[in-house]
Amino acid sequence: MTTPDNNMAMPGFSVKPSSSRIDGYAAFLQTPAEVSPDTTTEEYAGEQAQWNTKKTLDYILPVIRECGANRVLDVGCGTGTMVRTLLETGCDAYGADLAGLSRFWARQNHPADHFFIVDPNQFELPFYDGTLDFAFSLGVIEHVGTSDGHADRLPNYHQLRKHWLREVFRTVKPGGHMLIGGPNRNFPIDVAHGLDSRASGLEKALSRFAGASIHKTWGENFLWSYSDFPQYLDGLRYSMRALSVDRYVGYSRVPGLVRPLVEAYVRHLPKALLASGCNPWVMALVRKVE
Repeated sequence: MTTPDNNMAMPGFSVKPSSSRIDGYAAFLQTPAEVSPDTTTEEYAGEQAQWNTKKTLDYILPVIRECGANRVLDVGCGTGTMVRTLLETGCDAYGADLAGLSRFWARQNHPADHFFIVDPNQFELPFYDGTLDFAFSLGVIEHVGTSDGHADRLPNYHQLRKHWLREVFRTVKPGGHMLIGGPNRNFPIDVAHGLDSRASGLEKALSRFAGASIHKTWGENFLWSYSDFPQYLDGLRYSMRALSVDRYVGYSRVPGLVRPLVEAYVRHLPKALLASGCNPWVMALVRKVE
């Protein structure tokens, strides 16, 4: 990995020097291909391009506006569709992800000074403390601390996730917010992923029959839940509110016959149950207390 120019500045504020990231993706595209491995498929990239604009406008942007935010970071921005959409709405938006995504950013002609490469082994965001109004990360934390980037937990995966979440929290200003989302470990069905690498024979059999991941809601699992926040943010001053995932989650992987029932379930889930195992997703709006 090349060494970044530590004097580089983004419009309106300075970038934190870091040895574990590159300022912008354009320079990274000039490095040998073998150090920039692919981290997603063309099919998945197409799905992101198709659905993420709508998710941004229908779900993410209203939350950002409710929080009175403007300077925004998408941690794990994928192909960058959400960042591009937020820029088009007038937000000062940035994205950070792994090296292999840079080819998609270049293909879509995303502004290089709004996208950053981060090292998953030395996760450090290129922003000073309290720089951002709002940071969000969706469908990412459940893969942090895995050996394969998916579902094989490392022995210290809780410590790695704690570091990851606190690093995102660090960049948010007092009074600012971060939105962290992903499938809920305490909900027994997951249509977005395969099973944990240590899944039991019963879980595998049930999942094959159902055509979706059916997992136990107790014990260890690569997924996460609301109950992890007190451990990961221990000692920090914050408040948290669970949000509905209506208008965010898609239903393309839900069998067509039950899709209307699932949509109705998510839409009408009572607020009192949003932070429980009744919610298929964790969607936590965390405010940094001043």
